[in-house]
Amino acid sequence: MITLITTYFEDPRRLRDFIEKEFDENHYSELIVVDDGSPLQPALPIVLEYPEKNIRLFRVKNDIGFNSHGARNLAMKHVETEWAHMTDIDREGIGQYSPVLWRYVKTSHPTEYFNFILGHPRHQFVTHNDYCVRTKDWWKSGGYDEEFTNWHFGDRIFIERLNSYLQPTTIHVSLKPTRKSRKWVETDTTITYYPNDETVVHPSYSEEYKENLINIVKERNENPDTWIRDNILQFEWEQLI
Repeated sequence: MITLITTYFEDPRRLRDFIEKEFDENHYSELIVVDDGSPLQPALPIVLEYPEKNIRLFRVKNDIGFNSHGARNLAMKHVETEWAHMTDIDREGIGQYSPVLWRYVKTSHPTEYFNFILGHPRHQFVTHNDYCVRTKDWWKSGGYDEEFTNWHFGDRIFIERLNSYLQPTTIHVSLKPTRKSRKWVETDTTITYYPNDETVVHPSYSEEYKENLINIVKERNENPDTWIRDNILQFEWEQLI
């Protein structure tokens, strides 16, 4: 079976929609939700509305800013199935196309994993945030690079590492985002925050800082001996359900 994984931050409406429309229990054995430290609208009350659903909920104890990479690492630490499907909460079509994914999984090759098309008909692309992979194969990468905490960046670099030893097969079904691309604003804030559904406010990092950070992770990609490391889950977390 497949475990479905998504992260959450301050978005009750989308979490309810995701549970009700995308979590197809005929093809996913469970849903793991990781609340990335929501201070005002935590995920727990929403998940408790669905006691009949097989959902596990984890929470990052403190809002440390954008921490989707760490939240995904936390979820993967607790996957018990052979396959894991990683996705974002603002997706439509996962439940609709889960039978298609299941057919691909049942006939997969040993070094194969699956990704998807994202977007509307006039603007579609292969998404780096949505993929289904064998759990043991995912961990060969060492997990996401948590150095990118507070910065909406790094998914492409992680996927480069995954693609260095696995072969992606694109499933040509189109997942649709329910949120438009956010406007990126940099200020002197200390952590990432979201004043509305269209804007993300980032700490203002120097170009030198950004370049050094990218180079550190790219160097890791080029040295497989460094992939398995101890510096993941560098934050406090708890399991709520």
